[in-house]
Amino acid sequence: MVIVYLPTDFPSENQSLHNQLLTLYKPLALIMKKTLLILILGLSFYTCKKELKNQNEKIEIKEEKSETKKELRFSLYNSSEFELRDITVGLPDTALTYQKLEKQSQTEWTNVKSAYHYGFVRFYDIKNRKYYIQPIDYVGETPYEIGELKFLIKEIDSINQWFELDFEYKNN
Repeated sequence: MVIVYLPTDFPSENQSLHNQLLTLYKPLALIMKKTLLILILGLSFYTCKKELKNQNEKIEIKEEKSETKKELRFSLYNSSEFELRDITVGLPDTALTYQKLEKQSQTEWTNVKSAYHYGFVRFYDIKNRKYYIQPIDYVGETPYEIGELKFLIKEIDSINQWFELDFEYKNN
């Protein structure tokens, strides 16, 4: 609510019209200036508050993304010319099993806590012959805990029942 007081005694006729108007409307102009100033400050405060809220949301999103990156994703790729069955991959904290892996195909990515660039891998071919690699230990090795690690089953020798295991690692 704005209350305006108008003077009851008008200025003398000797003053110019300009001075008369200034005398009459000076209190009203002062009130309008203060109101405008309060509106500008209020709008600035609201805008700054909204901008801070948006920045906090952006920071939370970045933190969520960085938390997502603090995982190791694992996959197994069969680059051989054989179909693999009953596959087990032993990692330090878990064992992954797959029913079947076609030739030249890859499993889906799985989040794991950690893994080394080699590990226990066992599978059977279509003639039910068993193939496996059993590491003795991981002494002196550093586990991967962030990024993407893919074991590659390469050449398979069905006569001697051995295979070549390789890996690819990407630190995202």
